[in-house]
Amino acid sequence: MKNRISLLMLSGVMALASCAEKKAMGEEGTATDSITTIETGDTTETDNTDVATEPIMRTVTGSVVSINQGKDGYTAEIKDARGVAYFATISIPNLDNAKQYRAVKVGDNITVTGEEWEMEGKKQIKATELK
Repeated sequence: MKNRISLLMLSGVMALASCAEKKAMGEEGTATDSITTIETGDTTETDNTDVATEPIMRTVTGSVVSINQGKDGYTAEIKDARGVAYFATISIPNLDNAKQYRAVKVGDNITVTGEEWEMEGKKQIKATELK
């Protein structure tokens, strides 16, 4: 009995929904379906992809101002002759030649080469070469 009532209710709802469709009157007074067309712009010409830029390779020579020990190496703050500070991350896995790895002390003059980027307004270098 419940199934019959449900079926009857469903039929009634469908009948009302189909009658509620808007019909537009044609030129001769006959009912036609109303169609709304929405035009969208061509999106195939828009390039939304990010393009990776080539890393900036930098060689810096300067005096070690501070050292922060890490688990695989250390980060040395280096000031060059112009007084510009660089934070060089020096570790065995990042160096092209692992034999170049050595501990440095505050006051040592070193030269590092590697990929440069900026983080929180500070120049960072991932050292691939240490001299």
